[in-house]
Amino acid sequence: MFARTGKKWLYGWLAAALFVASIIVPAAPSRAAGENMLSNPGFESGDTGWEKWGSPVVVTSEQHGGEKSLQVKRNTGGASASVAVQQGKTYRVGLWVKFAGTGVTSASVDMDIFGTQQGKQVLQFSGSTSWEYRQLLYTPAPGVQYIRLSFWNSTSKDYYIDDAVIRENVDIERPTIPGAWQTEREPDSLKLTWSGSTDDMAVDSYQLSYKKTDDPAWTVVSVPHQDTVTEYTYTLGSLDPFSVYAIMLRARDAAGNFSDSRMGLEATPGANLVANGDFESGLISPWKQKGTVSTVTYDTYSGQYAAQLNPESLLQSGKISADTSSYMVSYWSKPAAAPPGSLTVNLIVYQDSGKTLLPVTTSAASGWTRTVQQLNTGSNTEFLRLMTANVTSANILLDQVFVGAMPQLPTDLSPGAPAGLAAGNIDGVSAELEWAASTGPFGVKSYEISYKKAAEGTWSSLSIPAINGNPLYTYKLEGLSPETLYDISVKAVSEGTAVSAASTLQLTTLKMHPVNPGASEATKALLDRLYASVGNAVYTGQHNYYEEPAKWYDTAAELTGYYPALWGSDFAYYTGGDLGELRQTMIDEAILKGQNGTMVTLTYHEPRPMDPATAGWESVTGDVTLAEMTDIVTPGTELYNQWAAQIDEVAGYLEQLRDENIPVLWRPYHEMNAEFFWWGARPELFKQLWNNMYDRLTNMHGLNNLIWVWSPNAESSWAYDSAPYYPGHDRVDVLAMDIYNNDYRDTYYSKLVQLSGGRPIAIGENGELPDMEMLQSKQSRYVYFMTWSQYLTDKNSLSSIQSLYSHPRALNNGETGNGPYVPPPADSYLIDDFEGYGGSNGELRNKWQRNVSGNAATVTLDTYHLSGGSYGLKLDYTVGNPGYAGVFRSMGKEWPGMEAISFWLQPDGSNRQLAVQFHETNGEVWEASLKLQGTEPVLVTLPFTVFARPGWSTGGNGVIDLGSIKEFAFYIAQGSGTPGSGTLYIDDINAVKLPDEPE
Repeated sequence: MFARTGKKWLYGWLAAALFVASIIVPAAPSRAAGENMLSNPGFESGDTGWEKWGSPVVVTSEQHGGEKSLQVKRNTGGASASVAVQQGKTYRVGLWVKFAGTGVTSASVDMDIFGTQQGKQVLQFSGSTSWEYRQLLYTPAPGVQYIRLSFWNSTSKDYYIDDAVIRENVDIERPTIPGAWQTEREPDSLKLTWSGSTDDMAVDSYQLSYKKTDDPAWTVVSVPHQDTVTEYTYTLGSLDPFSVYAIMLRARDAAGNFSDSRMGLEATPGANLVANGDFESGLISPWKQKGTVSTVTYDTYSGQYAAQLNPESLLQSGKISADTSSYMVSYWSKPAAAPPGSLTVNLIVYQDSGKTLLPVTTSAASGWTRTVQQLNTGSNTEFLRLMTANVTSANILLDQVFVGAMPQLPTDLSPGAPAGLAAGNIDGVSAELEWAASTGPFGVKSYEISYKKAAEGTWSSLSIPAINGNPLYTYKLEGLSPETLYDISVKAVSEGTAVSAASTLQLTTLKMHPVNPGASEATKALLDRLYASVGNAVYTGQHNYYEEPAKWYDTAAELTGYYPALWGSDFAYYTGGDLGELRQTMIDEAILKGQNGTMVTLTYHEPRPMDPATAGWESVTGDVTLAEMTDIVTPGTELYNQWAAQIDEVAGYLEQLRDENIPVLWRPYHEMNAEFFWWGARPELFKQLWNNMYDRLTNMHGLNNLIWVWSPNAESSWAYDSAPYYPGHDRVDVLAMDIYNNDYRDTYYSKLVQLSGGRPIAIGENGELPDMEMLQSKQSRYVYFMTWSQYLTDKNSLSSIQSLYSHPRALNNGETGNGPYVPPPADSYLIDDFEGYGGSNGELRNKWQRNVSGNAATVTLDTYHLSGGSYGLKLDYTVGNPGYAGVFRSMGKEWPGMEAISFWLQPDGSNRQLAVQFHETNGEVWEASLKLQGTEPVLVTLPFTVFARPGWSTGGNGVIDLGSIKEFAFYIAQGSGTPGSGTLYIDDINAVKLPDEPE
């Protein structure tokens, strides 16, 4: 990727324009609105991100959420965590506390606010031995830049802290689920009554969804929430009698968050089977009666007539046909005197074996009361009768008598299991699954596919949406491992929460072959090695410039005691000398490495086809017009022929490797998803360019020793979405991504996993070495990395290099036998003497970058104001608003045994404040400052004992760790001076030991 100087000049100004770090405002990860701003709120990552005092300890014995909490011993400890905030926004600050014993009646946790303005508010806890949550809302006033949760246990009992929250007060919490509904059933309606929900901010409405169970579509109604109402009623009308309806009820808050669904099935009864059940004929007939029963027109429940049963009277309906086994019985009744009595009501079931009386529970209320009951009559029922008797001493009124047949409700709300599950078109990393659509009372929302290796216990899952009316589903399951037995499960998921039983099968994937059908056996074996390491190990790799093709590989081996597993180089562009001879030397080294068992990877910074053979870096990074690019990929054009001649020349070298039976991880046209190189930023034309190279090298030159590696740049504001540039599974064996600035984001990894379909993925280029523990826990499918040349030592400390190569998951190409390099004791470590930039201000500015969030700061090399050598640093700056300016450089170094920072300084007499700052690799920041007095040169020595953490810095262990230094910086603040501009001269910056004090 780099020019011969080893500097990424194009990246330099991009990084300077985009990097935001500050002595005032620390860099913060991007978060979604409302996301918790604390990086480790529940202590699941130990005490990372928290500053501790005394002896609090992370424990697993108690937890509110997750698996851990922080135990704070009585009278002996505390902790804090801070976040940057913005004026005008409102923040929610809260946490959970639980005391280990009784006896504490009050305890407090502070919310500190600080910046140029400071203050605090208090969260007051009751001392409960159950988990207790307290929160407050806070809007920062001008001058408040940070919020900090801070606590010290000054009580007589231990307590536990968990699930702390500092987040923008965006409503992301879901309402509680509505209460279970009660139902009144009519043939054409269902009246539902439920208790309301609560929410942390405001419930807006209740979404009531219903449908007949065999219908595909839902009807949704919205019932407004009212703060003064605790119980809600809604009638679903215009329903079909004798039908089963699926119902879902959810609460919705003002921000659109939904509660969990309350689900159930309800049935409407059929038509009334009782003749003259409302007595509106004015007669009792066809009811049979005993005793005194009459119709009355006064005090009816509904309509003109009701029946009056005098004491010791009885009514019996006519025959009711029995077409099912479940019936709803309802009626309205009212006693004429107090104390009220009740009717004796039975549904008489006539069967072959005789008759059975099914009692109906009746009400003894004083007014008109409805009695409703559902009765199961069993099978073989011939007919029914309803019988009611007044056994009280007072008259009883009866009205609206109803008996209706009820449909059977399914006993299981879940959909049926997907039928006919089968697998076809199986290869090494994928299989096409097929199954028939499921049905269920709540429909099917999606299908959950789960899979795992048969020999392992952890399942992976994914979900695909259901499509109304689709009878058959197919899905290509990717991401499998070759030659492996898998368990497969498919379940149907309903619109609510019900999940079907699983349909299962087992399948065995096949061997995976290179995309070139004619690949050599050695090439196939190399691909097999990569597949075998997926999820298990990472091959170490080191790039080398073709002028010195063994230099950085040998350096890595010398430093670590291990030979890297992967050797890389580049056909590159002209840098002087005999290009053919230099390339041949590189190929000779590749052959030597391949014969020694090292994997070989090669790339090609190809000059533009229209440029001469002696074209350099400016050609590789030059522009081509759309018309020119179209000609380059179109066979028969002059530009295509010039391109083909370049490719044919490279093919001649690759053929030497083929003839030596050495496979190559061939990584052409990398970082195509950006505008760095002439082949970039045109996805369709790029894919044609890739296919043309594949066709020419494979079919014309017979290069059956190539593993084709596609390697975009990590996506950012200057590198586009890589997916449109992917040539396809028939042209790519391995997918890689180039990652610099220690930017190992999960999103990059996930994109490669998604695009790969199970093919190996890798880190094509890197500056800072990856964290092996992080790769193991979060990005386990990477199979190798390749560190770019001098960035091995320029971006990484010796301890981090040695730690990676000796990691159990690191696969190397054997040991050197010399062990890891042990540096001799040193009296000082050079941070910068400004002699290594070749007199180039451009190279200086690639290393020393301005913090763009501050005022102007410009660095140049100076030959007049310096302590020695040929060059020193001239730092021109302006201090105004926001009141500071600064420059920083990345390090990747360590300073073992050192005791101070020393540098030569010619101040500007401004009385402003100069801050010296360094960052540890773990993110902990340390800073010391001095006043810029006078203009005479001085040798400044700042012992590490005077360095302190800035108020905004969080995390770390509170102890200066010189084992791995990531960044060094100078910042100028106004201090006791005035706003304005100034110039400082700096030279010979070192980490040093302090002289022994005289005895």
